[in-house]
Amino acid sequence: MQIPKQYLPVMPYLIINNAKAFVEFMKAVFNAEIQLIVLRMEDIIMHGELKIGEAIIMFADTTEIYKERAAGMFIYIESVDKIYAAAIQYGATSLMVPAKMEYGYTAGFEDAFGNQWWVVEPPVDA
Repeated sequence: MQIPKQYLPVMPYLIINNAKAFVEFMKAVFNAEIQLIVLRMEDIIMHGELKIGEAIIMFADTTEIYKERAAGMFIYIESVDKIYAAAIQYGATSLMVPAKMEYGYTAGFEDAFGNQWWVVEPPVDA
């Protein structure tokens, strides 16, 4: 099996209301880079791809056929405090304030699009 070099074997695909605003949230909070945006019509995203590190998140605006489909995601990052603060500043709701756990320093929040994010700094001895 030959997977295109810009993709991974498994990638989340989110169907959300206001995908354009989702792009801005992801850029501001995660410093995500746009890999691809295909418009259905002005301001309506038929297919989008954002890159965070090597990870790809695919997404699209809702339609009459494709209803909203949010997800929960676990993501390793360099600074839980920075990402958590930025997410809250951009309107996310806290699910768990930053705390040290056996699997790393972690926090959780839900974005305005219904996605839950569990951000984690790996433990030092990982």
